[in-house]
Amino acid sequence: MSFFRKADKLLERFLSIMDGAAAIAVFGIMLLITADVLSRLLLNKPFAGTAEIVSSIIIIVCFLEIPYVAVKGAHVRTTMLYDKVGRNGKLVIDIAAAMLGILVYAFIIRASWGNLLNAIEIGEADIAGSVRISTIPGRFAIIFGSSLMILEFIAQIIKFGWQLLNGEAHAGEGRNA
Repeated sequence: MSFFRKADKLLERFLSIMDGAAAIAVFGIMLLITADVLSRLLLNKPFAGTAEIVSSIIIIVCFLEIPYVAVKGAHVRTTMLYDKVGRNGKLVIDIAAAMLGILVYAFIIRASWGNLLNAIEIGEADIAGSVRISTIPGRFAIIFGSSLMILEFIAQIIKFGWQLLNGEAHAGEGRNA
């Protein structure tokens, strides 16, 4: 189990870095929108492509953030049934939810893969006046973030399964145990 703990900590650290990158991107969006609004109000010259750039970055931010939210156990959940079951019942529900999550994100990857390859092949981009914004980073982020979610769900299944079988939690974990 020592290998799993190390791999789990490494995954958590990597997802934390992705969270930091997403936070920097949100800050960049804020600066871009502020500069665009000021330019529009003061100089009557808005930046071309601001809306397209922001919409592309938001996709990237979302798919970089989602796995980190899973690490912290901060996804929204209905606890009506969850609160009524014991410790083992909660672990079974958590395992089932992680398995369902793997299925959902695998479908997202499957549905997005062809679109990514097509975007790469044709050099797909959103056009805003004379500004061309590639859709490839956003399409890649969907697949990358979904893959990270699957890895996190696998880690959760192992962790919760270990707890269910052995009746113990991992030492020093900072996750949703």
